[in-house]
Amino acid sequence: MLTTVLAALAVWTAPAHRVMLMATATGVGAMMALLLVALAAVRGAYLDSVSPATLPPDAAATVYDTFVRFLHDSTRTLLVVAVVTALAAYLYGPGRAARAARGTAVRATAAAGRALHRSGVDTGSPGRLPAKHRTWATGAVLAAGALTLLLWNDPTVTTVALVLGITSAALIVMAVLAAAAGPATSSPVPGDAGRRAP
Repeated sequence: MLTTVLAALAVWTAPAHRVMLMATATGVGAMMALLLVALAAVRGAYLDSVSPATLPPDAAATVYDTFVRFLHDSTRTLLVVAVVTALAAYLYGPGRAARAARGTAVRATAAAGRALHRSGVDTGSPGRLPAKHRTWATGAVLAAGALTLLLWNDPTVTTVALVLGITSAALIVMAVLAAAAGPATSSPVPGDAGRRAP
C-alpha cells in the first residue's frame, strides 16, 4: 500500500503526469516480470536439490508452490495492472497510434449513438451531461475502477480483468448515451484538443 501511495505521489508531482505514469507502470511491470522469472528459477533449483529419496518430486513441487503461492499470484496481478496502466497512459497520449485508436473508438460509439437516436431513443439531459463534462466523467469512471482495485482484498488477474471490463463498458455506454442525445453533443476526441498533428 505504501508503495502505491509513493508511486501516486511521484506521478502527481511530476511535470508530465502521463509520461511519469507510463515510466512508473513500465518499471513496476519490468520488476514483476523479473520476479516471476526468479521464482521460476528458484523453483527449478529447489526441485533439483531435493533428493527423491527424501521427498518425492511432486510433493516437493507442491510444498514450494504452496509456500510462494501468495507472492506468485500478487506478482502476476501487479504485472497485469502495470501493463494495463502503461497501455492506457500511452493511448491517452499524442502518438499517431493512440490518436487513431481514440478516433476509431469515438467514431464507433458515435455511430451507435446516432443509430439509437434515429430509432427514437433520445437520452436527453442524462446523455448531454457526460458529453458536456467529458473529462470529468471519464476521470470519475477511471478513478472508480482504480479505487475498486485498491480496496479489493487480494485481487487476482481475474479481478483485474473484471474491473477493467466493467470500466471499459461504462465508458462505452457513457459515450453512446452522449451521442444518442443528438448532434449538438458531438465533441472532439478526448485528449486531442489543442494538439497539432505531426
